[in-house]
Order: sequence, then C-alpha cells, then structure tokens
Amino acid sequence: MGWGITILLCIIPVVLWHNAHPLSYIKRPEQVMLALGQVTGLIGTVMYALNLLYATRLRFLEYLFGGLNRVYIAHHLLGGLALIMLSFHPLMLALRFVSTDIKQAALLLVPNGIFPLQALFDDGHIFHQSVLQQWAIFFGIIAFWGMVALLLITFFIKLPYRLWLFTHRFLGVAFAISALHILFISSDVAKLPGLRWYMLAIVIIGTAAFVYKSLLGRILIRRYRYIVRDVTVVAGNVVQIKLEPVGQPISYKPGQFVFMRFIGAGSGISKEWHPFSISSNPKDSALEISIKGLGDYTNKLTALKAGTHADIEGAYGRFSYVNYKNTQQIWIAGGIGITPFLSMSKDIVGSDAHADLYYSVKTESELINWDMLSEQAVGAPHNLRIIPFIGDKQPSYLSVDFIAENSGGLEGKDFYICGPPPMMQSLKKQLRARGVPATSIHSEEFGMS
Repeated sequence: MGWGITILLCIIPVVLWHNAHPLSYIKRPEQVMLALGQVTGLIGTVMYALNLLYATRLRFLEYLFGGLNRVYIAHHLLGGLALIMLSFHPLMLALRFVSTDIKQAALLLVPNGIFPLQALFDDGHIFHQSVLQQWAIFFGIIAFWGMVALLLITFFIKLPYRLWLFTHRFLGVAFAISALHILFISSDVAKLPGLRWYMLAIVIIGTAAFVYKSLLGRILIRRYRYIVRDVTVVAGNVVQIKLEPVGQPISYKPGQFVFMRFIGAGSGISKEWHPFSISSNPKDSALEISIKGLGDYTNKLTALKAGTHADIEGAYGRFSYVNYKNTQQIWIAGGIGITPFLSMSKDIVGSDAHADLYYSVKTESELINWDMLSEQAVGAPHNLRIIPFIGDKQPSYLSVDFIAENSGGLEGKDFYICGPPPMMQSLKKQLRARGVPATSIHSEEFGMS
C-alpha cells in the first residue's frame, strides 16, 4: 500500500500538467526538452517531500509499508530517485536553448539579474517581475546544488555518524529553499490552479516533516527516560542490558525494537541513537535489550555502568506474532536474530498460538538464554517448541527441507525470520519455491547491530 500511494502521489502532478500540455502538441526538440524539464521537476519535488516525510518514523507509515525497515528502504530509494529527477530538471531546461542561445542556457544554471534588490519588494517597480523571476531561479539553483552535495554525501561518502546526521538535516533546508523557487517562478505551477494547490500541499508536507523531525523533534517526539540497572555479558559476545523506567514505561509488543541513546555513559560511549530489538516480556515494567558487539559502538556497551540514564524512542516494527491471525507459526532465528524471539517466547506462553523456534548458530557456545528458552518450552509445550541448529554439527546450512521435516510440513503456517541478510534471503527464496505465499512470510531486517 505504501508504494502504491507513493507512485500515485508522483503521478498526480504529471496528470495535472498533461491536461494543459497534451503530448500531441509536443513535437519540436526544444518542446520535448521543456516538457521533460517540467515533468522531472514536478516528480522530483514530490519524491523529495516524501523522502523527508518517510524519515519522521511516524507510526502510520509502518502500517502502509509493513514495518519501519521498509519505510527506510523507501526513504533511501526516493532520495536517490529525487536526485536523478531534480538533476534532469535544470539540465533539460537549459538544453532547450543550446541550439539557439548557449548564453541563455548557461544563465539558467548560474545566478544573474537579481538586482536592483529594491525591485524585489516593490511590485510597482519597472523591474519587479524580472527580478522576482531571477530570484526564484536563484533559489532553485541554491536548492539544486545544495541537494546534490548533500545527497552525494549521503550515498557515496562515509562520514562519522554525528557529522553525517548534521549534514543530513540540511536536506530540509534545501527543500525549503526549493519551495521558494516553486512558489514564485513563473511556470505551470503558477498558471494552473489544480497543479498550484497540489504542489503547495506537497511543499507543506515536506517542510512540516522537516520541522517535526529535525527542528522540533525534542519537543514533539515522545521519548522515555530509563536507568540502567544491570549489564551482563552472555554467550557470543552479547551484552544484555536491563533498564528500569524513571517515569512512565514504554508500551510495546513482543518482537518490536526501539531507538536508544545513553546519557553520560562515559567510556567513549557516544549519545548517538541506535536501533535495538527488545528481548523482555511486554508484561514486565523492566526493559531488556540484547546487543551483539559488531562494531565500535556496540563493543563499548560492555563498559556501561549501573545508574546510567537512557533515552528511548518507540516502539517500532511490525515483526510480532500478535500482529497476524494465524496461530500456527514457524520462528527462525540466526545468531543475534534470536533477540525479538526472546521477547515473543516470553509472551506466547498461555496464548492460543503455537510456534516451532529454529535457533541457528555456528557453535553451541553462541546460544543465548538457552536455559530460559528450554524451561519455557518444557513448561508450555502447547505454545513453544525449540529446535536448535548448531552449524558445526550439521553437514549444511539450515534449510526449508529441514524445517518441513521437523515441523510436519509447511502448509497452513506463518513464518517469522530474523538473522543475517544472506540467511533470510535464502530461506525466503526456498519458502516461495515451496509455494508458501509472501503474505505468510514475515522478516525483521532492521539494524542487526
């Protein structure tokens, strides 16, 4: 549904534009260039605005796309597509003059004619209209080159997280400047009422998203304060952090994740926000996060001290057995991908659901909370069955054939997969090849670190 709405929102301005410019009337090369420049500008602006909207983490987006991880995929793709479309916009408009007036083509890409400045604010001035148009073009040039620079940094240059986050916020500034170009330039947006109101709405959505997330996020986005009570290093270089709420506890479903940052942690632990899956029972007031050391940041978390404060935002994600009706389920965890299943295994006891949990690790020493999982399975066999898959004791990787053999077939069951991307891709491909519908396959692909 999310992608359908996204495509529709990108098509609407093209339809409104086409009603005034039927393609049958576009014949000469310069007319083609003009049309391409106008259409790519409209589509690129819509994509840019949606790119800003999809970065907000608003809850309704999860329902449209089926999880925050998929929202971020859309956010990333739209950023790249917006860069392409908005690059074509000035290029096509300039190329239509190349065969007749190269100077005119060049002037569309560099600032000119923006003085006298008083003419900009005096609508009775003889040069008011021409100066206004040149300033509108000037804003477009600033926004374009600013957007190009920022998106190139986003996609192709690896910066420290804090510096990357700082530069990323300027994407909203570039969009706000482009809005001035859109609203004041003498174009179809100004001449066609339907297109004008539509693009105005798009500009408002993009600007509001930027203000909400980047400028007023500390005020508008709900955050919860917790305090670290215990830090334990368990199997497989995994640290389990238990936290108590300082005020109201966060509400979440089993299998969801949160964004978290630690305040005043010391030991080189920064205040960066990171996504972590919850491994505790939603019925408990305490919160438990299980994190595998996979990089500089996560490896430092073993040095966390009791009493450290943490800010938490969320919870997010659709990866939860309670979100789907089918009570016959297969859970497949690979390595640290067991984390959301730890939460679900604690919650499933006493419910109407039954799950076979396949827990795949390279060596037996990497099993996390194995005693707890075993006790739950023994205490509630009608809810949970656990099948360990130890890589160094098996002739091959975990396969759908192995799962079908041990779970009495695949038909009529829902599948939940969380683990390394290659493992998830392979298992999903095998499931689809065995006739399992895509609607019965659920995966968590967000930030395994």
